[in-house]
Amino acid sequence: MKLIVVTFGKLKNPGLREAADYFKKILTPWQSLEEIELKQASPPDPKADQETLEAWFDSKTGMRARLILLDETGKGRTSTEWADLIQKNQAESVTELVFCIGSATGFSNAVKERAAALCSLGPQTLSHELARVVLFEQLYRAYSIIKGHPYHNA
Repeated sequence: MKLIVVTFGKLKNPGLREAADYFKKILTPWQSLEEIELKQASPPDPKADQETLEAWFDSKTGMRARLILLDETGKGRTSTEWADLIQKNQAESVTELVFCIGSATGFSNAVKERAAALCSLGPQTLSHELARVVLFEQLYRAYSIIKGHPYHNA
């Protein structure tokens, strides 16, 4: 199974870029991770952003792909639950697990209906750049749980 993280806009903060790259690097021996940066509409336009995301998902993923949206209304998960989510999709022969951090305008109801799950990184609001780093860390942590690596101390 391939992991894909889709975001709107580039990760411009040098420290956060370095942190994201670090977690991608240490995850790679266990799991490939592709990072896709879609262009956000300017000025912000929720409809245009949703169309961009849907067009990308329809053209770039296979029929066995699953879309997971990172959304403030989503279910908060423990690190173990993140690992369970990944293992469940692997067991169901999902070929691509696509995590999407939305644009500043969020996700439309139509996009939310297409998603296999809505996940929250917590009750606080995070910048899109910081949310990406937190997601990468949680993906690494989930795989450390799956692989029995001591990174996660439960």
